[in-house]
Amino acid sequence: MLRKRWPVMSQVSIEAAGRRTRVLVADDDADVCSLISSVFRGKCVVTVAHDAEHALSIMEQEAPFDVIISDYMLPGVSGLEFIARVRAEPTWSKTPIIMISGHSNSLNRRALTAGANAFLSKPFTLDQLRNVVTEALSQIVRS
Repeated sequence: MLRKRWPVMSQVSIEAAGRRTRVLVADDDADVCSLISSVFRGKCVVTVAHDAEHALSIMEQEAPFDVIISDYMLPGVSGLEFIARVRAEPTWSKTPIIMISGHSNSLNRRALTAGANAFLSKPFTLDQLRNVVTEALSQIVRS
């Protein structure tokens, strides 16, 4: 099955009370990116990258993100390698990362070992996604 390609970068920016939460999504599936963007519309600035290299490039050029959502299957570099590279950079090392994947839950342990804060299997519900992101962000506030 061919995946729709997402434009190189897309932002959903809607004003909300106070500072807007910044979310980076690394996924080459346009439908998944649209879904994630729609979940946070009105609350966050969502930036989308179509692969890990592009996500890393965006991270180097822009203000820090509050949370990263990454697919496991990315073109070029896997989501696990992407997480390892994020964790190796002191500026980003504490940024919550949520890995998503259509693979079985067996990937869950590997994602968490690589440094993800949470793992969601596709298909996931919008409520599951909201809850995982809210929990990841609340961990920052507590630390």
